[in-house]
Amino acid sequence: TKMVKEAIKYIQMHYNEAISIDNMAKKLGFSKYYFCHTFKEITGYTVIYYINYLRCKNAEIILLGGNYNVSETAHLCGFENLSYFTKQYKKYMGVTPSNTKPDNSY
Repeated sequence: TKMVKEAIKYIQMHYNEAISIDNMAKKLGFSKYYFCHTFKEITGYTVIYYINYLRCKNAEIILLGGNYNVSETAHLCGFENLSYFTKQYKKYMGVTPSNTKPDNSY
């Protein structure tokens, strides 16, 4: 649906900021319950799962670039808590952020 496309676009543009599901639902003109239920029904993921997955994928790109440490990367990707970032990163990427190393072999 259009609502989910709008939500995904919003998340992609603002993943590095604090995202409130309440505010997002309000902005889209739907109740939080309806928004969350429809998002999961269409994407197969909860809103929080999608946000954290997107943040971790972007964190991986930043870490592979080798210009930022784990703490800076967490902050750049919208994680305010380093241990939460580490836990989420491991969950989605299969390794800890400190084990994601840039490829300097070229």
